[in-house]
Amino acid sequence: MKRREFLRLSALTAGATLIPVKTLAAEEERLDPSDPQAQALQYTHETPVEGQRCDNCIHANGDLSAEWVGCNLFPGRLVNAGGWCSVWAAR
Repeated sequence: MKRREFLRLSALTAGATLIPVKTLAAEEERLDPSDPQAQALQYTHETPVEGQRCDNCIHANGDLSAEWVGCNLFPGRLVNAGGWCSVWAAR
């Protein structure tokens, strides 16, 4: 490998490492209540229990003021902030 090729390759590699990872990742998809894991945990987009919502559950993460929030129980998917599942626990 010649010096110029090495420098060019090094510059390209260094530039690629500066690209934010979030821009490369696909946007998280919303959880479908018909998903087998969602059904096992009785997940619904609307809570049947007053005061128990995904956005005030200990498992919720990310921006809790958003309409769709992250959940530790469903990695890589978003749940409705007003939703509920049987594993709900107070924050």
